[in-house]
Amino acid sequence: PHNYNFEIEKTIKKLNLKISRKICFQFPEGLQKFYIFLSDFYISNTFFFREPIISNRLSYGACCIDDIFFKLVGANNSFHYGHSCLVPIIKCMGPVSYIFLEIFFDQSFIVEILKKNFGKKETSLIFLSTIQFISCFKKIENELFFFFKKIKVPQSKPLSPGETLGCTSPSLWNCKNIVYIGDGRFHLESCMIESPNSRFFQYNPFSHLLFVTEFSVKEFLEERKYILFKSFIKQKNFCLITGALGRQGDVNIFKKMKEIFKITKANFFSIFSTEISLDKLDILGEQKIDIFIQIACPRLSYDWGKIFRFPLLTSFEISVLFGFTLLKNIHYSMDYFSSKGGFWATYMKPLKKFFCT
Repeated sequence: PHNYNFEIEKTIKKLNLKISRKICFQFPEGLQKFYIFLSDFYISNTFFFREPIISNRLSYGACCIDDIFFKLVGANNSFHYGHSCLVPIIKCMGPVSYIFLEIFFDQSFIVEILKKNFGKKETSLIFLSTIQFISCFKKIENELFFFFKKIKVPQSKPLSPGETLGCTSPSLWNCKNIVYIGDGRFHLESCMIESPNSRFFQYNPFSHLLFVTEFSVKEFLEERKYILFKSFIKQKNFCLITGALGRQGDVNIFKKMKEIFKITKANFFSIFSTEISLDKLDILGEQKIDIFIQIACPRLSYDWGKIFRFPLLTSFEISVLFGFTLLKNIHYSMDYFSSKGGFWATYMKPLKKFFCT
């Protein structure tokens, strides 16, 4: 598509810098259809590239980057499409390049819609989006600079300004006008969980529609508190599941969870799994497992937790269960990739002591 930026020139330069015969590509499911075109184009426009390889493992986010697979197949270079740089390149097992895949759209629509629907000079606006659309913020801000009192693009480091993930969002309490640019709810729901007392709007850049979005935070909290209460009653035997899909299972979180079990002297064993499914947990649960803790994707527990027979907790919830963190009445932390996240998060400080926060 003409409005998709695959960074083709940058990719060709990188392929021609050194002898790269075997190249790996990893796409989200919606972009895999472009693999054949891109691989053929790069073969015909580079000097050394002759053997394209595509990873057949699912890619839900940048945490699913399959650098271990790239290493095993002997790739000279590899490209991960559609996500931001969550796993630093220096920590990958081979040369990896992130292609954010910016998507351009006609920004005049959103400018006029915002002027029409928020026609007050005292109004403040906050913009959020996924990595594909954050490049549009500057132009929109320039267009609306004299029309609104204040325009803010928040940042939850190390993410880009305005970027929100399904598990990490900036904290925006008591904000009336948060505008999310994107065509899905997954990333937006993360921010609504993090900031439940704010008002959110979603602008779809493909249909050019702006609408109010809501999330039943009360229902969500009641559901998770019930599962935590059930876990508190049953807390005997634990199974710690570390995600093996790309880099989902973070080593730092795994070590911290083991420390918690060591302090509390709870019975547990750990497994690695590329998939956390109903059948797999039912089979394991029959072996006298009462509670499962997953270090993979917290949204798996939050979105699908109620369909599992056994409690499936996140690293944040296990810290609440054992009393290391106090659960606030209307707040559930979504800071798993934030540099200011708690000790249940990826970028936690190694010297951070256990205490209730």
